[in-house]
Amino acid sequence: MAAINQPHEVANLALGLIGQRQLIDSLNEDSTEAQMAKLYFAPTRDELLAAWDWRFARARAVLALTTEERDGWTYCYAAPTGMLAARRIWDGIREPGEGERIPFDKELNDAGDGHLILTDQPDAALVYTRSLETVALWPQGFVKAVAAQMAVYLAGALPVKPGLARTLQPAATLALQQAAAQDAREAQRDPEAEAEAIRVR
Repeated sequence: MAAINQPHEVANLALGLIGQRQLIDSLNEDSTEAQMAKLYFAPTRDELLAAWDWRFARARAVLALTTEERDGWTYCYAAPTGMLAARRIWDGIREPGEGERIPFDKELNDAGDGHLILTDQPDAALVYTRSLETVALWPQGFVKAVAAQMAVYLAGALPVKPGLARTLQPAATLALQQAAAQDAREAQRDPEAEAEAIRVR
């Protein structure tokens, strides 16, 4: 598959999956296909980004402390701009084990226009998934997954074969699973510590 660098190219993959021969050159075209693709592109992208702790969309930020308060928590921080899913508070441990992760929670702020990250950790840094709009930074597997899920939604919005959306959903689910598996392979984990019984032999 040729490199996919633009939103309309992802949309064209989706349109092809539902049998549409009329492809688009931009999501802003004055055509039904482009209008529907534009409607579903960003929501589908963010839906799939939030579904997994993708390495390619992972970010880390030192959180800004707010003056808001929540019972049961020492600090209320403003969630980072563009955050889709909070993953964990960074504690200096690459692979924290059971019981080692720092507790946190997420709530709507008092103004109702953003979110708070609640924790007892001072000077907290958050590891999170951000909304990554640059298609050129997406791995090929994620491109396929977004296109496959968009095809499911477009099949319900464009005049295509009845029931096509239901037929396409298993393939979209599989594409997402395959992309997640590929993403999981793009790291080298720390070696597991030997059991105490083995070390003392």
